[in-house]
Amino acid sequence: MEYLNSNLESLRQRVPDLVGAVQESQGGVLTIVPSREGHPSAMYQGQWVHSAYDPKKEARSWADQQEKEWQAGEVGVVLGVGLLYHIEVLALSRSSDSRLVVVVPDLSVLKDALGVRPLGAWINRVHWMVGTAEDIAGQLASQASPLRFLTYGPAARFHAEFHQRLEASLRRLMAAQAGGQLHVAVVGPIYGGSLPIARHVVSALNELGHRVSWLDHHVHQGSYEALGTFREERHRLTLQSRFADVLSLSTMAHLAEDPPDLVLAIAQAPLTLAVLQHLRKKKFLTAMWFMENYRHLTYWQQLAAGYDYWFVIQQGECFDALKRAGAAQVRYLPMAADPNVHHPLTLTAAEEQEYGADVSFVGAGYANRRNLLPQWLSHEWTMKLWGNEWAGASNLSSVLQRKGARIDTETCVKVFNASKINLNLHSSSGPGLDPQPDFVNPRTFELAACGAFQLVDERSLLPELFTSDEVACFRRTEDVPQVIRRWLADADARHGYAQASRCRVLQHHTYRHRMQDLLAVVGLHQPDRIGSILRGERSTKGLTERATAVPELVPLLSRFPSGQRVELKDLAADIRARAPGRQLDREELLILMLDSYRAETKDLV
Repeated sequence: MEYLNSNLESLRQRVPDLVGAVQESQGGVLTIVPSREGHPSAMYQGQWVHSAYDPKKEARSWADQQEKEWQAGEVGVVLGVGLLYHIEVLALSRSSDSRLVVVVPDLSVLKDALGVRPLGAWINRVHWMVGTAEDIAGQLASQASPLRFLTYGPAARFHAEFHQRLEASLRRLMAAQAGGQLHVAVVGPIYGGSLPIARHVVSALNELGHRVSWLDHHVHQGSYEALGTFREERHRLTLQSRFADVLSLSTMAHLAEDPPDLVLAIAQAPLTLAVLQHLRKKKFLTAMWFMENYRHLTYWQQLAAGYDYWFVIQQGECFDALKRAGAAQVRYLPMAADPNVHHPLTLTAAEEQEYGADVSFVGAGYANRRNLLPQWLSHEWTMKLWGNEWAGASNLSSVLQRKGARIDTETCVKVFNASKINLNLHSSSGPGLDPQPDFVNPRTFELAACGAFQLVDERSLLPELFTSDEVACFRRTEDVPQVIRRWLADADARHGYAQASRCRVLQHHTYRHRMQDLLAVVGLHQPDRIGSILRGERSTKGLTERATAVPELVPLLSRFPSGQRVELKDLAADIRARAPGRQLDREELLILMLDSYRAETKDLV
């Protein structure tokens, strides 16, 4: 009690409300245990919060790592309270004008920390933030300076859900405020289901006003497939692997000639670990949107450590698996729809006849679909099956359309619009429903965006995305015929669900939303790079406002539109264009010299 009262008195004059709240909290959350070195350490639910040997040495080591990233002018935001050893080191090592914020999810933990040792005057250097995750996000978003998150993992992990809500709220606020233009290189796959998604991503980034370099490897599909015609499997695999290596090197060369702020790879993009490591060495930021089932497609195991950021469509065990494989940052980013592509249509009578049915299914012939769809055929309703890879499924030949040819997106949208019930059965390698039904496939969002009614197998992550009044689900395969019968008899209810799900997609689940979210994540963790650009600090207006120390730059900047992003190379190009016939100023000569140095040292390959 002596330490607690003394520390609270030190805080009382500056933050009386915090002192009152701490006094009212219960405390007793942490188990205090003497360390081998002698200073108190702590455990929480059987896990150490600080070192059992020397908590002060551990704190210094952690703080040294944070200092390498935390730059002058940034607000340091600490996640993870513990016994405050790590916060003490940061507070004492920074200049008095450095702003240090500590997020306190649980006042009882802070009460325990204030009660075990004398803390000294440094605690008044800290800005303590208490409240809901949403309230704290609002306070942080209002800071005039960029934020640098400093996470002390052993203490932060006990409030992981709170910190996730905090980051999610900050991302939404950051996305709403973003005004700067990034240069994003999107690296697409050679072929496959993620290829149209890559195109949607490019479209969304363009809509948001960013400059996009689209590295479209689909143009090489013919060559890649031609290498697969050799009879010997080892020849096929070797040549296709070498071809993918060449495409990876060509991607690196493209990036070298026009360096982006962020390299965004879409699932199956031909980027090797060696190339990713080279990109990191050259300070390129890389991200992968992995919209695959990590349990079935496991190439992530070889690439996990190569990307700076992983965005995945699963949670929990998927996060853990990627981190064990070496991934530094893993975030959940569900699928979406492109309302410019997926939307309601008014079909002609001929189109209604061709594409319409009581029940439709669009997709490839995976094992569980081959087994389950025949069970749902009935003389009570018409059914049409669209898609490829159905060879040998003779019990479905009567409903298979176009002899099992692959159909394009335009045809899919017509089928969605023309069908009374669109079955949305997620793929599985087994005979029945997916035994680990977590991720939600792109089809769910695309059907909803089309204003189409769908019947989907139940997914654990679906309630976070759609309510039970927007998407109808089934849990057991044997229930499906009765469920189909029920929905076919209620057209008004189908229409209500379809319209509600479309509204949900347009408000929350477009590729535009996803790209805002993705860039906000990277911006929060790269405040001096991506974050500064998104905040508009590199626009003409932003640079002019910050050019008070070098007023000679203002006339040079005034030659560019207010909202345009301006880099050193842009200033140099403008000076060179105006150079003939006049003497250059000292500032102009300095800019040209710096740009020449930049050009000489930018070589990547």
